[in-house]
Amino acid sequence: MIELIKGDCLIEMQNMPKGGIDFICTDPPYEISNSRGGMMDRDNRNFIREVDSMGMAKSNFNVDNFLNLCIPMFREPKYFNGIFFLSIKQLSSYLNFAISNKYQYGLTYWHKSDPAPLCNNKYLNDVELAIYIKGTSARILGSYKTKSLVYSGKTNRSDKKEFLHPTIKPLPLIEKYLINHSNESDYVFDPFMGSGTTGVACKNLNRNFIGMEIDDKYFEIAKERINNN
Repeated sequence: MIELIKGDCLIEMQNMPKGGIDFICTDPPYEISNSRGGMMDRDNRNFIREVDSMGMAKSNFNVDNFLNLCIPMFREPKYFNGIFFLSIKQLSSYLNFAISNKYQYGLTYWHKSDPAPLCNNKYLNDVELAIYIKGTSARILGSYKTKSLVYSGKTNRSDKKEFLHPTIKPLPLIEKYLINHSNESDYVFDPFMGSGTTGVACKNLNRNFIGMEIDDKYFEIAKERINNN
């Protein structure tokens, strides 16, 4: 089952049936600053402008409010089960949510083997972060191979060019998360669907998928991409 919803997830999630989701895998808006290093420094100001113009970077995005909307998606809080990409400035918000709810958590890393050679007075931008947060009844599945906290691969420039999305994630990385956090026929939810990578991964791995996207252009790209996969 594939269900695609165009709209603001912070509104649409309140209208969803409760308890129907097994796993959330998503890339919410980042809180970024162009005064710091990494991918956000002045050498990458074009990237900042691009994500800002598309609403993918929001200084007022309330992580705690979003995560609290996620809790009723699961049949009980102890089944909470999610992977969330994040910026370093948001890390404390995700950690505070996990700790206050007594959830298990940990960081995972996408290591880029070919980062842009921009390293003046800073470290290379060769890592992107995601955090897993899970209740006591949510299991981490997969195998020795898939359970590494680090996924290594080249930057997915070809995907960005084809699907016109600056923060698109590699399909094998999303499939790894699905293997580790869900079973076949489970319901996977991506409230910030973007260009639809999670939906494609779900089709490839026989998961049901519910995706939301507020941007008209990306909703159409995701719909075409998922339907044609």
